[in-house]
Amino acid sequence: MDDYRIIEIEIAKKFGVKADSTRKSIGDFFIDNDPYKPVNVKSNNIAKKNYSPNIISAKKLVKWVHEQEHELFFVFVDYKKIKDGIEIIKDSGLVPVQHLSWECLTIEAQGWGVIQMSKPLKIDTTQDLKGFFKGLKSAYEVYIGKETEKMKKIKEMIKDF
Repeated sequence: MDDYRIIEIEIAKKFGVKADSTRKSIGDFFIDNDPYKPVNVKSNNIAKKNYSPNIISAKKLVKWVHEQEHELFFVFVDYKKIKDGIEIIKDSGLVPVQHLSWECLTIEAQGWGVIQMSKPLKIDTTQDLKGFFKGLKSAYEVYIGKETEKMKKIKEMIKDF
């Protein structure tokens, strides 16, 4: 079994539920088995340099939280490999999406954009959904600018074909 799957199962046990969602679902398990309260577990092997790990598709987040007004939570887990498997070093506990600070997030190119953690986790418990989506809008504007510049370079590269 993959490390991330072992971690998802262990974290779900802390909430008294089973981690049995598919890789395409919005969460790895659900609080109180409520399908409107998914929890997405993000694991980090502390022995590796995990450069800007993917958090979630920006489009998927917007459709789930903004358009449908559902909740979304994350648990961030640091672990290390040991002789008999893995050891969970620490976890963040339940973090509502709106408490993720945009000071540690960015949107990068993959499809409609993927939210990545570009700096160490920063949680802002005073930030509400409106503030979170204001940060998302700003991050998307930066992303759109970078993508526009990239498209200009591609257009220049292929102009003589």
